[in-house]
Amino acid sequence: MEKEKLKMDFLSRELLNKKTSMEKISMILEKVKNGNILVIEGGLSPTEEAELIETTMREIDTENFIGIDIQKFEKNKKSFLGFSSKKDVKFTIIGPANIMKTVKRKPNFLSIVAKLGDSCASMHQM
Repeated sequence: MEKEKLKMDFLSRELLNKKTSMEKISMILEKVKNGNILVIEGGLSPTEEAELIETTMREIDTENFIGIDIQKFEKNKKSFLGFSSKKDVKFTIIGPANIMKTVKRKPNFLSIVAKLGDSCASMHQM
């Protein structure tokens, strides 16, 4: 009996910058529908993220595809005077909602448990 495997794809900012918004969304959805977890350097723009969620909602199929989970690892970006001005997304993790089960988040720590069949695979970032 072959064990289920966790496949993670790491996508560079450079790769994504060469694609249109719709190409990014199509690529992400195709990979996630195949059960892959994506780790994206940086992230999507707020407009692209909203479009990804909207497209996902249209494509939900309760038997085969129940949706996505998006987690961002962010740092506060300091302004010129040293004040925290906005969030700088370092990387984004996108995966099937039925695989990414548990998320624990603290400053400088993100933990995700990916459920594969009867077992779990852990991913941690410190």
